[in-house]
Amino acid sequence: MIQHQSTEPPDEGQRSHSPAFSVGSGKPTDRRRLVADDDSTHETLSQRSQLEAPNSSQGQSLAAHEKRREGDKQKSTWTGFSDRFVWEILAAILSAAMLIALIVVLAKFDGKPQPTWKHVSLNTVISWLSTISKACIIFSVSEAIGQLKWVWFAQKTQPLSNLRTFDSASRGFYGSAELIWTLRCRHFAIWGGLAVILALGFDPFTQNLIHYYPNTVEDASQQALLANVSSYDTAGPPTAHAAEVWIDPVLKANVYNSLFNNDHSRPWSIPQYACSSSNCTWDPIAALEARAICSSVTGDLNMSCDSKVPDNLTYAGQPNCTIMLPSNTTAWFIPYQYEYASISIAAVLPDQAVVFKNATLPPIQMIAPYDFNPSVKSPGEGKWQAMECSIEPIVRSFSATVQDNMYGEETLGVWTQGFYSWEKNWTNVPTGLYFEPPWGSDLGISPSSGFMLGSSAIMGITDFFNSLFFGQFYLQTLNSVVFKTREPSIYAPSDFIQAMSLGNITGCDVRSAEKLECAMKNVAQAMSKTFRDSAYVGANSDFSRANMTIGRALTSVSYVQVRWPWIVLPALVWVLGAGTLAGTIWKSRRAQVPKWKNDPIPLLFLYQDGSDKRGVSLTKADGANHLGMRLYEDDKNMVLAST
Repeated sequence: MIQHQSTEPPDEGQRSHSPAFSVGSGKPTDRRRLVADDDSTHETLSQRSQLEAPNSSQGQSLAAHEKRREGDKQKSTWTGFSDRFVWEILAAILSAAMLIALIVVLAKFDGKPQPTWKHVSLNTVISWLSTISKACIIFSVSEAIGQLKWVWFAQKTQPLSNLRTFDSASRGFYGSAELIWTLRCRHFAIWGGLAVILALGFDPFTQNLIHYYPNTVEDASQQALLANVSSYDTAGPPTAHAAEVWIDPVLKANVYNSLFNNDHSRPWSIPQYACSSSNCTWDPIAALEARAICSSVTGDLNMSCDSKVPDNLTYAGQPNCTIMLPSNTTAWFIPYQYEYASISIAAVLPDQAVVFKNATLPPIQMIAPYDFNPSVKSPGEGKWQAMECSIEPIVRSFSATVQDNMYGEETLGVWTQGFYSWEKNWTNVPTGLYFEPPWGSDLGISPSSGFMLGSSAIMGITDFFNSLFFGQFYLQTLNSVVFKTREPSIYAPSDFIQAMSLGNITGCDVRSAEKLECAMKNVAQAMSKTFRDSAYVGANSDFSRANMTIGRALTSVSYVQVRWPWIVLPALVWVLGAGTLAGTIWKSRRAQVPKWKNDPIPLLFLYQDGSDKRGVSLTKADGANHLGMRLYEDDKNMVLAST
């Protein structure tokens, strides 16, 4: 219980009579009229001091009095603002403004590149805005809860402990939780308590609004070039008195790589390109290329075992079987013995082909067992198959990309119909095979686009195919193999036969005639690279003179992604806080309660047991600046007394 008494601290001299407040059950030793109960007390003491002071100090006392009056005037202005909840309303408005500014900033950069400001980052700006918004609304809520305790006690008699509950609620989340539990939805002050508790997640939620993801944007300062040509007429020097033409050495090297270089990165299939940013893209491109198409011709095999092995040879008298296609491509075997021709490959004239009779270049045929293995005995009848492939010049439309230095293409269209220049009586153009796809810019074709494979190139490739793609592989004994080709040969047919029978060609992990299809697709890719790289090679690997297709270089940039659902909690905190403040203003006016809020001074004046006047005037608490107080112990009682 708070008691009014006048006492002296044990370590002080005689004290003037003044109000004192003790905590304990002891009786006061001297009851005096409280300073807070008599509005004239300060004025009387001041006048008495002025009469007793020497004349030399009268001027100083008057100056101090005037200064005090000026301070009271300023405090009166401040009190007026406080009584009208001006500061709390301004804080709520500022909080809303910061929250709106936060939303505006996020909306501006949502889906945009991360800003590169000099001194601050986007996260820093959002953190500052959210911190100011949270601090302002919590200030308003704290003051509102502090005011609501006076409204709570003004409505009806309430437990004194509720005073402590309200006071704790205005200071933090623990007290707010206690307030919600105590009131149990009986008073809208729980809105404020809920706002204080939810405000714990204010900063994490606002920070979780921002996420970053990598995105690529065009970088004009970087380089994106891709080899591409519309015509190819490159060949080596003539030979055999101009009856034959050597193949372009670049094409030969690429084809050999596709057959003999077991490299899964397939460098022989990737055209020359430059992408300084490691990520590039190009608009649709149309280019002269080659493709391989194959068909099974097993049904056209003709097998005969009528002849016998001569008496003067090993296996004398055994059946000597032959397997033949209509083009005279032939394999032979002695059934279930180690001596047999396991595979036979030949390039044939188009009119001798089984399927591709209109081919531009010689079709290639292959006869082999279903699962040929040089370490086992020859198969019997009915276990052989045949394949026929044709490599044809085409025009292909594609989109090219480079991602993390990995080149890739997507086919958009293929045009196969061509015509020779003499078929249209063209005389002022190079002789060769021409292509005119009826495409538009969406497939990389301009109105003047034309594609051509020259006659010299066709002649050189034809001689190359006839020499390279011909031969047989067979066993003489279990420990002896033979690679039989035409003699003489200007290329490497025996190496090709060895690769087809015993080698591991890239991507061709099969042991049947289907291996020919895989190998010819590799050859077609190598030829396509050669066609497209021809301008680059002709310019001595100079990008600036190679007339390459220009693309777009892309650079990875961090983009901002705003996850808007996380804004719900900050907005809810503001709504609860603003609602609590509005309700507090309305209830305070309705109950005509002084706007003391969290001011502790009125508590010292409000309860005075045993005095002839209890309570405090509405203005007396503002005079506390002129009243000196000290807390000390007297007779086991804690006393807060004026000094």
